[in-house]
Amino acid sequence: MEAVDDSDQAAAARRVPAADAVADAEQEDDSDRDIDPLGLWDGGATLSSRKRELSRFHPYHGSNIQLGDDATVAYRRASFADALTFSERPLAPGDIFLVEIEKIERGWSGHMRLGLTELTPNVIRTSSEGLPHFALPDLANLGNSWIYPISKFEMNQRQEPNDIIEPDTVDQPHRNLLGDATHVRTPRGLLPKRLLRPSMGNGNDSDILLTDMGSRIGIIYVPTVQSASKGELHFIINGVDHGPVSRDIPLNRSPLFVVIDVYGTTKQIRIIQLEGILSLQTACRNVILEHFTANTITKLPLPESIKRFLLRRD
Repeated sequence: MEAVDDSDQAAAARRVPAADAVADAEQEDDSDRDIDPLGLWDGGATLSSRKRELSRFHPYHGSNIQLGDDATVAYRRASFADALTFSERPLAPGDIFLVEIEKIERGWSGHMRLGLTELTPNVIRTSSEGLPHFALPDLANLGNSWIYPISKFEMNQRQEPNDIIEPDTVDQPHRNLLGDATHVRTPRGLLPKRLLRPSMGNGNDSDILLTDMGSRIGIIYVPTVQSASKGELHFIINGVDHGPVSRDIPLNRSPLFVVIDVYGTTKQIRIIQLEGILSLQTACRNVILEHFTANTITKLPLPESIKRFLLRRD
């Protein structure tokens, strides 16, 4: 279990425009050769084989949390404590859980804390102690959690990601889980990277601080290079992979839930829905792959670049 302390100032923003949530007209071509840098995509699975659902917060949460908009928004009603929230479902390896800071409340010290936990919300609910007041140090002290304050990254926001890797991981190569292409491939399909960045609408989102309103902060974990039974947890801050904060998360023991403490100046957060957001080309490819085998596609009278795209070799 790892934990860090924090302090600073934070943020609020807006929901993703409906147009953003439908289709992305960005062109996917051979320049997107790094679109699956980790090889996480299962080429044999179709998108229809993964149930599409909204990502929501778990109904069990801190007493100061009020859920809204179909449990996709978490608002801290009062104080700065008792604001723990969890993901409704465990997070799968390679999937991204992303939230946007929608409201802040100045005058407090510290900001949102975020991470993974093996402590199932329903199990905590039945314990005699109940839900802890804080993620750090209370929930962390129960063990089997990997939680960090977002201010851990604040002083280093303009540094290269390699400069802020945890000391115990510095001797190992840093993988950029997002790759260098315009899209990133997750187990659920191709995801336009622009959705990971702030959606300010004024073209001035490059200077947004991670604690500002509109800041988008997410986490992703994948198996380490050294062991398939150990996972490394990465933070994604406004579209940038800021490296592993841990490489010692057991993957074969218990499901891992996202845990968020809507703490300090962070007043309200919204889950950014990433599942099922496809470009038109990707949506068409998924339909084609449901009706044609790979062998049939190789024999079609199509340009080789299109065949590579359809066979997910792009």
